[in-house]
Amino acid sequence: MHPRTAETFILFRLRNRSRTMALLLALIGSIAIVPFISELKFVNLAIQVWVVFTAMFMAADCRKHLVVGLVFGVPGLIILIVAEVLDSSTMAWLSYGLLLGLYIHIIRLMLERIFRAKSVSLDTIGLALCTYIMLGYLWTLFYMPVAYLDPDAFSVPIPPEARSITLRYFSYVTLTTLGYGDISPVSPIARMLAILEAITGTLFLAVLISRLVGSYRSRGDDD
Repeated sequence: MHPRTAETFILFRLRNRSRTMALLLALIGSIAIVPFISELKFVNLAIQVWVVFTAMFMAADCRKHLVVGLVFGVPGLIILIVAEVLDSSTMAWLSYGLLLGLYIHIIRLMLERIFRAKSVSLDTIGLALCTYIMLGYLWTLFYMPVAYLDPDAFSVPIPPEARSITLRYFSYVTLTTLGYGDISPVSPIARMLAILEAITGTLFLAVLISRLVGSYRSRGDDD
């Protein structure tokens, strides 16, 4: 990307902190708001669009990353809206594949920025928080086809209209290793995914977040 191009493109001129805060607010907002509007179909859709848009927004650190984000995100958003309007399961699964690719792309970018950071700052910690919350979103998408293809994959029946919010709840309970027990994996694939997610969440907190917070405090003491 030519330097002059970066200077004239407004998304590239925004600070990383602006993109990080936008994504963090969207992720936390969607978790807090969705339970109250789960029956409002198009309001729920607007929340999903908000999250996807801010995810694409996070990729705007260079032209290459932005293009990849737009390739996954824009068609994914359009197809998602069409799927909701037409109530088409085929379109919904096509959107699912594109948004899965987008979330993997964004998580990879955030991890790269974290590990390449020469010093730990509030921006770096914000990226770590976004990554952790997005991991819950990502694993929700991993559980979706399992619940769709095998209605008995989990210990309680999950109706199609509540599949997204129920699996998101299960994902974060697993990621944080809370283990309430009101819903648990039954099929071998569901159990395998739950084990991998619990390991991911534990290692993330133990290795990455602890390191970032500890380094930030040490730097503050030195200052």
